[in-house]
Amino acid sequence: PPSIDSLLTSTSSTSPVTILRVDKDSLNSRFYPIDSLKSDIDAIFMVDDDVQVDCHSLWQGFQAWRKYPDKMVGYYPRLASRPIFHPSDHKTFLYQSWSATFWRQRMNLVLTKASFLHKKYMAIYSSGKMHPTEVTEYVDKHMNCEDVAMSLLVANQTGAAQTGESSVVYVEGNVHDLGLFNGISTGAGHMVERSNCLTDLTAIYTKNGWEAPLTKSAPLMKWSWKRHAPGFWWQLRPSNIFEWFPMANFFS
Repeated sequence: PPSIDSLLTSTSSTSPVTILRVDKDSLNSRFYPIDSLKSDIDAIFMVDDDVQVDCHSLWQGFQAWRKYPDKMVGYYPRLASRPIFHPSDHKTFLYQSWSATFWRQRMNLVLTKASFLHKKYMAIYSSGKMHPTEVTEYVDKHMNCEDVAMSLLVANQTGAAQTGESSVVYVEGNVHDLGLFNGISTGAGHMVERSNCLTDLTAIYTKNGWEAPLTKSAPLMKWSWKRHAPGFWWQLRPSNIFEWFPMANFFS
């Protein structure tokens, strides 16, 4: 097969392409600061290699980020919720997919598989001072949940738990997800593992003296970038029709 370098030199695109090589195989590496990034660039578009966002949706997402540069802007909203039938349990969090997010009309995180965020959060993520190293160690151990870790970081930095204001913005777009049928999120026990991640990573935050970042959620309709006339809540749509199918934790 052709080398990466030959593919880059043979492309007709006039935009520069740089391959970042890292020393360690880690999901955390996607959030390492990019030293070669121009100083006047603040927006980072984070996307998985099996996700394709069409041009108009990408433009809409960037416009939303320009208005709310301190928030995470993405195409996959999610909800970290408390167990419905155990209201006294203040330590456990449940990971809710689109179906529950839509019907409850609440969200407090977006997946980084297709999202915009400010580059400052990447510097904080790997700092070790403003972000607990136990979080990145947890991600390496479990090989999952780096996106949950970033959502916790942004919520903590924006003070979402104190103000109740959303730390994320949902952009309804047209997203083609090639990993729907064989990606990491399709494995057995995925929702349980994600819930465990939320619970465990939150415990790390509180152990380090911070308030649990995702204790509050924001109205999905209010923080959705795209509007449908006449503006009813049920007019909201996911960025991919297959988002409707995961139902685990829906009644929990």
